[in-house]
Amino acid sequence: MVSPMIVEGLGWVARRRVAVLVTAVLLAVAQQVSLPAVHSRPLDLTIRMVPSTALILGAALAVRVFPPAKLVARPAVPALDTPASPALVLMAASYTSFAALLLTTLIRTVETVSDVWFAALPVLIIGANLAAVGRLMLTRSGVRLTPDGIEDRRMYGDLFVPWAALTSPDPAHVTGRRQVGLAIARPDLVRVRGWRVGPRTLLPAVGVDPDVLARTINEYATIPDARSTIGSAMPLAGSATTAVA
Repeated sequence: MVSPMIVEGLGWVARRRVAVLVTAVLLAVAQQVSLPAVHSRPLDLTIRMVPSTALILGAALAVRVFPPAKLVARPAVPALDTPASPALVLMAASYTSFAALLLTTLIRTVETVSDVWFAALPVLIIGANLAAVGRLMLTRSGVRLTPDGIEDRRMYGDLFVPWAALTSPDPAHVTGRRQVGLAIARPDLVRVRGWRVGPRTLLPAVGVDPDVLARTINEYATIPDARSTIGSAMPLAGSATTAVA
């Protein structure tokens, strides 16, 4: 039995993802600056990796114990969003902490002009990944249902599937513990922006019950006239949504 305090703490992490990310950066930088390298190199690296490792373990715990939520209604958009997942927030914080370790280590090794050129490429790669993580945490990630279609925003690229691109009826089906598959009738209507790995027919069900997500997609795919109510305070009867946000 998981303590309600742990579940509540993970819920706080999901709601305060920016604060968690900023705290991870500050703690990682403070650790690199203040911790003297008095041990052997392997032991020193192990000690410096403790924050990132702890955050990864926290993310694994969140995946197992945090209860999947319903979709969140957002009338101002209008849209139905998958809620923020504490597991994704903790993984992002873990990478941020690890990136801070790598960046400070690279900076300390720079002594000559040739060292600058040697460090430039990894710094650019790490910086680009940090920017992508920041974009994901500062804005919105995951699946969003709108009157026009289904959006899936990920770290490096976005997917948009219009309702007209789906087969009918029941185009959505659960394909795994954290995935929902889509049956696409018109792939020419599907739009991708940026770089995405994997098929365009799979949606992540992180932070939400995949059965809830699939059922909601099927309801709106089958009843076109109901799509105008997506995100409203009066959703389609039977659709699983939380309080309006």
